Amino acid sequence: MGRDVHYTYKRGTPLTPEEIAMIEAARNLSVEADEDNPEIDPVKTPEQYAALMRAVAERNRRVVEKLRQMG
Repeated sequence: MGRDVHYTYKRGTPLTPEEIAMIEAARNLSVEADEDNPEIDPVKTPEQYAALMRAVAERNRRVVEKLRQMG
């Protein structure tokens, strides 16, 4: 098994040519379905989609509230 690589991006740091090549190579990869975490489709799974939208709205509400508290 390969080793895990951890990287923390610092804003403003330019990408290396190797990183740019990796991103460009990833564009050519096909999309793979995730059996454990299927796509939430508003037509195929309306209940899941509605629950997702409620969770997103609640998260956004908390973020806005936190920003208001910060000033």
